[in-house]
Amino acid sequence: MKKIISTVAALGLCCAVPAIAAAGDASLLQVLQNKGVLTPSEVSRIEAQGQKKPAALKGLKIELQSFIDYSAGEKAEPGDTSSSYNDFAVTRGYLTIKKKITPWLSGRITTDIHRDSTGDYKVRLKYLYAEFQPNDLGMLTSMKMEVGQGHNPWLDFEEHINPYRAQGPMAVERAHIFNSADVGISLRGNIGGKLADAKALTGNSHYSGLYGSWHVGVYNGGGYHSDEVNGNKAIEGRLTIRPLPQTLPGLQFSYLGMNGDGNKDNSPLANPDFSINLGMMSYENPLFIFTAQYFQTTGNAGGSWTVNNQSLDTEGYSFFGRVRLPFVSEKLSVFGRYDHFDQDSDNVIADNTAYDLYIGGLSYDVAKGNQILVDYENTNFDVNAGQKGKVPSLGNNLGDEHKIQVVYQLAF
Repeated sequence: MKKIISTVAALGLCCAVPAIAAAGDASLLQVLQNKGVLTPSEVSRIEAQGQKKPAALKGLKIELQSFIDYSAGEKAEPGDTSSSYNDFAVTRGYLTIKKKITPWLSGRITTDIHRDSTGDYKVRLKYLYAEFQPNDLGMLTSMKMEVGQGHNPWLDFEEHINPYRAQGPMAVERAHIFNSADVGISLRGNIGGKLADAKALTGNSHYSGLYGSWHVGVYNGGGYHSDEVNGNKAIEGRLTIRPLPQTLPGLQFSYLGMNGDGNKDNSPLANPDFSINLGMMSYENPLFIFTAQYFQTTGNAGGSWTVNNQSLDTEGYSFFGRVRLPFVSEKLSVFGRYDHFDQDSDNVIADNTAYDLYIGGLSYDVAKGNQILVDYENTNFDVNAGQKGKVPSLGNNLGDEHKIQVVYQLAF
C-alpha cells in the first residue's frame, strides 16, 4: 500500500511540477531529486516542458496605453466669452495585440477607446493590418509593408520624438489637417542600416536608421474616423535624413508631403483639394529634445476646410523642447511648446484668422512608459479665427482659452 501511495504521489507531482517549473521554482525540483522522488532525467524533462509556451502564445504581445486626465479651465466662445470646465476623464485607451506569424509576416490590431460628444465611451478601430518584411534593397533596410488600416507616414514618427501625446495632439493633428491612421498600403524602412547604440546616443531607439528613414503609401485619404466617400486616393510620403550620424547622431531633417482630394463628395462639382508640405528639424539627446517645424496646406484630409466649395490655404509652425533635470532627478523633465496656425493664410474669408498656443509643464517618468504630466496651456485667438478644427468666422471674437492639466499615462 505504501508503494502504491508513493507512486500516486509521484505521478501527481509529475503533473503539477511543470506548472511550478514554468513559474521558475527550480529549487523544488532539486529537493525532489535529492529525496529520490525524481531522477535527474525526469527533472530535465519537466524543466523542458515548463519552458514551452502554447503555440498560440508564441510571438504574441499585448500592450496598453491610456491617458487618465484631470483638466480645469476656460474654453473660448464667440463674442469674447468663455465657458468653464472641471473634469476627470480617460481621454484615450489604446489596446494593442501583435502576433508574429512567421519571420517575415506579423499582424496587429489596436482599438481606440475615446469619449464622444455625449460623454459616452466608444471603441473604434485604429489599426488592423498585416505587416510583411521584405529583404533589404541596397541602402533601403529594415523594410516593413503594412496592408490594411495602418500608420500614416508622419504622426507616429513625430510622436516618438515628442513623447507628450498624453498632453494633446501634435500641431497638425490639433489643427485638424489629418489624423494618424488610414486604410491603404504603405512601405517604410531605414536608410543605410541602423544607428548603433541609438538609445544611448539620442535617447530614442525608434526610427533609428543610420542615415535616416522613410515611409510612403497610398491611402483612402479621409483617416480612420470616416468612410471613403469619393473614391480618390491620397499619396503620402515622408523622408528623414540623418546627415551626421557619427558626430551629431540626434540631428535629423524631415519632409512630409500629401496630395489628394479631401474626403468629401461634391458631385457634380469638383471635390475639395487637399495637400500638405511640412518640414521639420529635430535634435535628440538623452538629456534634451528640440524640434522646429513649418507647414503649408490646402484644405484638409476630411474635406471640411472649405468655403464656397474652395479649399482654404493654411500655414503653421511649431516649436517643442524638453530638458531633463538630472540635478533633481533623472526622471524629471521640463517641457514647452508653441504653435502658430493661420486658418486662412490667403485671407479668403478675412485676415486675422490665426491662433497661438502655449504649453509648459513638468513630467516625471514613473517606469517603462508610465508617466505623470503637470502642465498649463493657453490659446490666444485672432478676432476672426475659428475654434480649433473650425474654419474662420468674420467677427467671431473668441474669448480666452486656458487650462491646467494633470495626466497619468498608463502603459504596459
